[in-house]
Amino acid sequence: MEEKIKYDELTEPGGVILLKYVRGEASAEERRLVEDWLKENNEHEKELLQIARIYFAQRTQKRLADRDPLKAFNQIQSKLKKRSFNLYFRRIVAVAACFIGAFLLSVTLVDMKNFKALRLIKPQSVTVQANAGMRTNLELPDGTVVCLNSGSSITYPLPYDKDQRKVSLVGEAYFKVTHNPECPFIVGVIDDKMSVKVLGTEFNLQAYAGENKICATLVNGRIDLEIKTAKGQLSRALLPSERASYDLLSNTLNVETVNTMYDTGWMEGKLMFKDSPLPEVLKRLSYFYNVDFEVKDAIIKSYCFTGTFVNRQLPQILDYLKISSNIDYKINHVLTDDSEKITKTKVILWNKK
Repeated sequence: MEEKIKYDELTEPGGVILLKYVRGEASAEERRLVEDWLKENNEHEKELLQIARIYFAQRTQKRLADRDPLKAFNQIQSKLKKRSFNLYFRRIVAVAACFIGAFLLSVTLVDMKNFKALRLIKPQSVTVQANAGMRTNLELPDGTVVCLNSGSSITYPLPYDKDQRKVSLVGEAYFKVTHNPECPFIVGVIDDKMSVKVLGTEFNLQAYAGENKICATLVNGRIDLEIKTAKGQLSRALLPSERASYDLLSNTLNVETVNTMYDTGWMEGKLMFKDSPLPEVLKRLSYFYNVDFEVKDAIIKSYCFTGTFVNRQLPQILDYLKISSNIDYKINHVLTDDSEKITKTKVILWNKK
């Protein structure tokens, strides 16, 4: 006979009962206790979801070979389907499925017997990187949609902090941020030398490692830039169609009104240039196609270029440069084994005599 729970001795279900509920092993009386506890406070729902998420991520890491944790996770979702937070739970399941199927999720082992300890678990760091020469779309736990450009990566905690949704970017990405006035979304770049703070908006951000320039282009809404300089912190708000370019060497910030399509067309396979300095053109081609350019004649760097390319192969663009700018080129394809590290094709440019 199951031992009955004495309700007058409990103010909330303990970690063992909650874990049994997640596993589907709770008795009818224990299930009723947990469900009554869930009704008391919305925060209880989040706590239970966090326990389920950590439990199944941990079990995935240990027994992925012979168990299907996603199926078990969906069973918990089914039990809570009638509750008001069902939509939120489905989102968590979708994110869990993404992590289990495509990305490496690093989880610190926890003592599931101690519910109080669960509340003190530090967020886990998750990093997603786009393959070289490809673009990757992903949805963050809060519903924010991110499109990563070739070779770019984003790192974020799971779960977010209570008072902010902070992520880190290396490379280029387009953000469509879910609005939440009580929890701002913050993107840090270049060791947090610059951060972009938003509540809900759409913008493009470019901050490649090794580069001395950071660019933020606002499409919709508003973003606040916070820049750390040797003289202190510099703040600047951007309005739609404004692009901010910050030079790390000179510590100068330039803001101008632009056609945002020139900065965001890469998501649809478009490369758009209008009187663009050729070094800037080559840099964008380098990131987009995962190639390195070697310029033999310095005069080439003084050229400007105008053109729009949609889903074009690199040789087609180089042929256009050859015709319009009196430039010749040679492509040296990679012949070595690139299984252990990412290698880049080299393109040599020179001025035609």
